[in-house]
Amino acid sequence: MRSRGLPAAVVAAANDREGGALEVAATALDGLLEVATGPDLLEEAVAVLLAGQPAMAPIWHLARAARGPDPPSALAALRRRLDTDAGAAVTTATAWLRGHLATNPGTVATVSHSSLVSRVLQALGDTATPAAPGVGVVGADAIGPEGLLNAVGTRELVGRVPTLVVATAVKLVPAVVFGRLGGPGFEVVPLEAVAAVVVGTEVLSPAEAGRRAAGLSGGL
Repeated sequence: MRSRGLPAAVVAAANDREGGALEVAATALDGLLEVATGPDLLEEAVAVLLAGQPAMAPIWHLARAARGPDPPSALAALRRRLDTDAGAAVTTATAWLRGHLATNPGTVATVSHSSLVSRVLQALGDTATPAAPGVGVVGADAIGPEGLLNAVGTRELVGRVPTLVVATAVKLVPAVVFGRLGGPGFEVVPLEAVAAVVVGTEVLSPAEAGRRAAGLSGGL
């Protein structure tokens, strides 16, 4: 992977194998903003990110912004939305889970390494455990019209307990993009198998989340 001349944040994001998708996207955006006014270097940075993170939907959104008519403005707006939408998703998901646990007592189970899930669990004051769960919560590397891409183990969890997906709008992608995402350690779960999908401030049915993903343009 070429890195000469690229911002350190771009290289770090492309090679990150531990951070959640939003964490990686935030780092990547910070790097892209450093070269947003240089078309050639910006395009090289985008290519490195797409190659380095083939399973992460937010990287596709970054690429679309970088390849649009006004990359500096589009990337800056996307960077602001990342933090705002993430905070809203945590608040919304926490409220949904509390409501569910009020009538279905139990622990909260997860297989996720998502930063959003970690924040939700912290807000609940609960520690994820596989013992006697009453509900599950997972993040998403991508949400397509019919499927959820996430860490291996998600399908098993969704089959055991009602499971909430907590995400932001940058996780939604159309079918043509969803089909290109994935890799070792990831699996696709039918979207209809989850209980609900939080996207920012909204709690969506799986069908509505799928419709929103399908409504996005597939081009870069």
